[in-house]
Amino acid sequence: MNTESAQAGFVLDPILPLPVVAVIAALLAAVTVHVYWRTGRVIARKQNLLLLLFRLFGLVLVMGLLLQPSEREMLPPPSREQVTVVALDSSASMKQRDVGRATRFDAARDILRESGAVLADGSPANPRVRLFQFHADAQPVTQSIQDVVPRGNSTRIHTSVNTLLNTAAAGEAIHAVILLTDGHDFELVNPVKTGAAARARQVPIYAVAMGKQGRVRDVSVRITSFQPYSYVKQKTRVAASLRLIGCEFETIQVQLLRHGQVAQTRRVNADELQEAPVEFEVIEPEVGQYEYEVRVLPLEGEVDNANNSAITYLNVIDQQIRVLVLEGDPYWDTTFLQRSLMRNDKFEVDSLVRYGPDRVRPIRKTATAGELRLPTTLEQFGAYDVIILGRAVDDLLNPAQIALLDQYVKERSGAVIFSRGRAFTKAAAGELEPVIWTEAGRDRVRVDATSEGRGLAAFRTLSEHDGGMDALPELINARAAETTKPLTATLAQGTDRDTGATVPAIVHRRYGRGQVISVGVEGMWRWGLNAKLAGDNLPFDRFWDQLILWLLAGRDFIPNRQFSFRPNSANIQLGEKVYFRLTMRQPDSRVTSVPLTLFFEDKEIGRVSLTTSATDGGRLAGEYLPERVGRYRAVARFPDGTQQDARFIVFNENLEETEVTTDIVGLRRLCESSGGRVIEPPDLKRLLEELSDEKTEAAPKTRLRPVWNAAWVFYTIGLLFGLDWFLRRRWGLC
Repeated sequence: MNTESAQAGFVLDPILPLPVVAVIAALLAAVTVHVYWRTGRVIARKQNLLLLLFRLFGLVLVMGLLLQPSEREMLPPPSREQVTVVALDSSASMKQRDVGRATRFDAARDILRESGAVLADGSPANPRVRLFQFHADAQPVTQSIQDVVPRGNSTRIHTSVNTLLNTAAAGEAIHAVILLTDGHDFELVNPVKTGAAARARQVPIYAVAMGKQGRVRDVSVRITSFQPYSYVKQKTRVAASLRLIGCEFETIQVQLLRHGQVAQTRRVNADELQEAPVEFEVIEPEVGQYEYEVRVLPLEGEVDNANNSAITYLNVIDQQIRVLVLEGDPYWDTTFLQRSLMRNDKFEVDSLVRYGPDRVRPIRKTATAGELRLPTTLEQFGAYDVIILGRAVDDLLNPAQIALLDQYVKERSGAVIFSRGRAFTKAAAGELEPVIWTEAGRDRVRVDATSEGRGLAAFRTLSEHDGGMDALPELINARAAETTKPLTATLAQGTDRDTGATVPAIVHRRYGRGQVISVGVEGMWRWGLNAKLAGDNLPFDRFWDQLILWLLAGRDFIPNRQFSFRPNSANIQLGEKVYFRLTMRQPDSRVTSVPLTLFFEDKEIGRVSLTTSATDGGRLAGEYLPERVGRYRAVARFPDGTQQDARFIVFNENLEETEVTTDIVGLRRLCESSGGRVIEPPDLKRLLEELSDEKTEAAPKTRLRPVWNAAWVFYTIGLLFGLDWFLRRRWGLC
């Protein structure tokens, strides 16, 4: 570290510590005198003394460079004008009427006038007061504060404060920042960090908290589920999320309306939650598009009722689901499953069962559909919505067909169910099987749904059975999982009755664009034996019905249709685009564009073309930006002369108008971390008077002006050493 010392009006700022420089100088002087004393004996003493003086004077100057002699100069302190920045929150939350009969924004303007910060016309009363407005960022108020309107869609206090700190012009210093705000901040930056940035600049922040600081009550609803298609008589969930403010430990009444009529009611305990889920289960017996609304009954004293409901649409279809059953080693499980699907009106079943060498029995639910053969092309596999595999399927399918089955799932959004564990005993199925099951297992197990499967209608139907899942007969066997592929979810597990040990029983995995389910337990047919029940009321029938429907609900395809059209959601926020997707069951390169007509409240408002996706020739895509809130309908007309409709609703959710509580805690942390404080409205006038100093004198500064770097110093050093060298050579010294 450099040290400084003053001597004869100069300041020494040595490169090395002063004692070190002194030692180096002494050593060099001693060595120089010793060398010249010995080598100078061959010349006259006066000549030797002259050479020694030249060398010593040169060394003195070099040592002087190491000391860096400088002259201290006193700089006059700059004089800067002191300004105060006053910023008014102009976000939409300031429109709340909870300050008497006035809005927060109007009350803030009144406070500025009463404190003398602005004149009656809204202009600054003092030239050293700078007026700003802020929401997403801060902006100067160029004319009158009366012209400012609170309509900002977001509040970003950290960004706005940083902008305010950088608004001082040349010759100005910001003395303080005063905010008139309700404290809403959606930037998610710790207010202490913002306050520390202001404190580093020696600018305290003061805040006048606007709005109701007590108990503000509000509930808003948002739809959280979107299922583009549902089947007739399929259990479907309508799920929503409730955003709760100031409703702690209250009971919230939530209604489900079907086409404007109340269909179901739920009671939700708010507890201490800020967000609570709510679900309704619906079943539609007929084909059509159904409008459902989730509505919360208004709370007493609620600030805003407009956000208490949300609408979604459910499209119900009845196209029969084409199912192919492949079995190489018949057993009761596949036999019962095949019979269950055969008597279910939702399914069109084809079955190929091998019951001996080179003997395969084809079965078709519809006898007039023609001869049934094993699929040999990808198009033939793609004609089925679900393919169910039993055991020893590689006795039916050759390696090429197994590869096509893999491609059917991975590329054509197919669905495959391994109903009896491992389906291939001779050939490997690659990535298609989510789990490789062992042959050994546990006897007499019960099946229980896991957290992943508990919410599925298939397992809920088992729970609705008398006595629930515990009353179902035990299963014969549960295999252990030898290998589990990544991203495989366990929907149900088998529990050993004696030891309590558990193993996976039913697993699900998304593979490419498709889905795969694998069942590792045997004996589910026992769920289909009940003398008191008949037909499709058996737990076995209901389970498989709902499981297959759930599996197909996540597909892009509509059964028995070449074209399937859907939007990305039934609820679109205003300002966001709605994205449409058209999927072809059998890709057709000739279809490169499909016209789409859009209607708003049954009035045509625009047209869009669905064009071929850049990444997938089997899909067409398009987009549209809605301009208004309300109900929309999109109609796609296909080359085969058919058309499909899709409905969606556009809503406007502005958190500035739903989360309206004044954040006094956040404002206090912001102000105190900057060196300021939260003040009451009457105290603003006194604060402005305290900040009324016109100028501030900065601390005097000094500057070191080096005097060692003059040209004559280096010329002198060179001259002294040069004369020493020249005379030594002239007088015969080495």
